[in-house]
Amino acid sequence: MTSKTLNDGFHEYLDNIKVTQKVKDTLEDVRIKVRHALTEGIGAETEKEGQRIRPRFMTQGSARYKTQNMPCNPPKQQIDYDYGCYLPLSYHEDDGSCKPQKAAKDFFDIVGGILSRLASQHKGWKYEEHKKCCRLVVSEDIHFDVPLYSVPDKELKTIRDSRVALESVGAFSQSDSADQEEKDLEWKDLPTESIMLAENDGENHYSWRASDPRLLNVYFEGKSDDDHAIYRILKGWRDYNWQNGDGPSSIFLMSLAEKACNKTGFSSDIESELKDALRFIETCPLKNEDNGLVSVENPADSNDTIKCPEQEFQKLQQYARGFRSAIVNSWASLTDVCVMAQSHLGGRFPILSDVSTPNFREPPRTTRAG
Repeated sequence: MTSKTLNDGFHEYLDNIKVTQKVKDTLEDVRIKVRHALTEGIGAETEKEGQRIRPRFMTQGSARYKTQNMPCNPPKQQIDYDYGCYLPLSYHEDDGSCKPQKAAKDFFDIVGGILSRLASQHKGWKYEEHKKCCRLVVSEDIHFDVPLYSVPDKELKTIRDSRVALESVGAFSQSDSADQEEKDLEWKDLPTESIMLAENDGENHYSWRASDPRLLNVYFEGKSDDDHAIYRILKGWRDYNWQNGDGPSSIFLMSLAEKACNKTGFSSDIESELKDALRFIETCPLKNEDNGLVSVENPADSNDTIKCPEQEFQKLQQYARGFRSAIVNSWASLTDVCVMAQSHLGGRFPILSDVSTPNFREPPRTTRAG
């Protein structure tokens, strides 16, 4: 017989917040629809200018490095799927006839127009333009973000979405099918310079910013399932405490976790590792930036930092103190500790009892007759 532990509670919690198969199927269906719509729409728009351009796409972010959770408080919180759309740099460069700012706006306008039409064809979908992406709100639980990038022309052919093989070849044109047969490359094979992200400031001012999504994606893709477990628990904890959808960004939390373990990775002992991560968050001093921000080192790039509003970080430290205190009560029963953990993670954390359960990994004991 083996007794249950708090680690069993954390594993059950991770199961309770994981993305359901139904949602995964919906996301894949949306991804294919977006890819087809943008491939055809951008091709048609650019053909009017004399050169038909086929965009490239890449799944990015939490969908790529497996840290997605089901939202705690929809619709304020939603599953986020990032699907980068890449066009050749020459299409956006200033050649005397098209200024970079106008090119960034044109990119938003083209993609926004295509996604708006796509949304109108599906009940419940809604299009929104955000500062760093074009967004499709698909349901109360899901939104689908399309950040807009430009890359050097010669590098464009190397960008592949590793999931494209799941799509039906019959849905592509002949040229698409030919490209599909080319060998898919990984993030490490992409250029590290001259990747530009189109942005707007919300006041109709558009611009380009150097942005390499490759570094963070490669870093977090390479982390273990034990690391992902800590990240997902921290994200679920954040979501329960900031029910309005605000709070420190997921990348900020994950970067704090990496700093807590000195980037050496976490073990399978979730309870112990989480206590250490919370202790670090509770006590760590972070560098103050301008405009009321604090920053933590980007684990994928020591020359970069991930920022968070100082007030949000101070709240996080207070919550970390309470959460850690709740799960270090060695004097309390497992049931009592689970109740206290639930006050920091919500009802998706189970209430376990101290009753022992059979350990099926050990052979049953037998009594010899005679």
